[in-house]
Amino acid sequence: MPLHDINYKHWEGIHLGVWSRRRAIAWNGLTACLQVRWMMNLVVLCWGLGLAAAAVLFLVGQLLVTDSAVGRWISTLNPNLVMFANLLAGWLKNHPEISVGTTQNVLFYFMGTWLMRVSIFALGPIIPLLITRDLACNAIVIYSSKAVTRGDYLLGKFATAFGFLTLTWLGPVCAAWFLGNLLAPDWTFFWHARLALENILIYGLSSMAVLSLLALGVSALSANEKTTTAFWFMWWILGGVIAPIAQHTRPWLSHLGFGFNLNQIALHTFRVADNIKSAADSIPILGAMLENLRPATRSALETPHLAGTCLALLVMLSLAAWAVHLRVKPE
Repeated sequence: MPLHDINYKHWEGIHLGVWSRRRAIAWNGLTACLQVRWMMNLVVLCWGLGLAAAAVLFLVGQLLVTDSAVGRWISTLNPNLVMFANLLAGWLKNHPEISVGTTQNVLFYFMGTWLMRVSIFALGPIIPLLITRDLACNAIVIYSSKAVTRGDYLLGKFATAFGFLTLTWLGPVCAAWFLGNLLAPDWTFFWHARLALENILIYGLSSMAVLSLLALGVSALSANEKTTTAFWFMWWILGGVIAPIAQHTRPWLSHLGFGFNLNQIALHTFRVADNIKSAADSIPILGAMLENLRPATRSALETPHLAGTCLALLVMLSLAAWAVHLRVKPE
């Protein structure tokens, strides 16, 4: 009689699908990201900025409330500021279908682009947690022996980066939109601000997908953690330095930095120049204030280079996919 029963027995436990292992890879990766030094502080900072944006929307809404504390405080300021606040309040009250969406579009453009820079910075220290460490310890071979396909592995790692960006960008921005309109004096602000939310999702989801794929490509370049992190920051910083210089020499060089390309997507999505022009036409004093803008700033807001941006990002993503294809495979 054998010591062990070798007869086939039907599995009676819980059956977990393919998405369970992908979810496990993503969850473990995200947990590891939040354990990096100072990372939780950065996440808290991002959510604090979201609350600050909601507070700004609340203060703007208080302009419509008769005899509010905000209105009384503004009345003590410079006469030009008082005139601007009164004209803004009248515009919001008489044409909410235009003014609310325009105001929130401009606000969330500046908030979104600034917060995206914080998210790009936060991605740097977690780059090695995506693929770099697995290359260093040959963990991909072990994953392959556990019935985890390369597709499962890459999808889980992509979800790690995308989930982290959700914590640092999409979550705070969407929370600011919802809370700001919830505290508005009229709940019709939700409807009037629907276009701002649509632009947030278009810009946010597309930029987060691009950054997640680029992060995977950079993480797959080397098994050395310092090398991949340094490459990420050098690429981002050099792109930011080259962009303003290239505008006066070789404009196409601006697209070498992914930060510049993401900002072009934001300009095209939020239509900031059109929104500012609409506000200036309705509030004459705002038009006078905007005359002090430098011509270079005005031109940058009005002419997003979308064709060059799409081509540059396509090349970057292709190179990232090529690096991942070469490096992430069992030996």
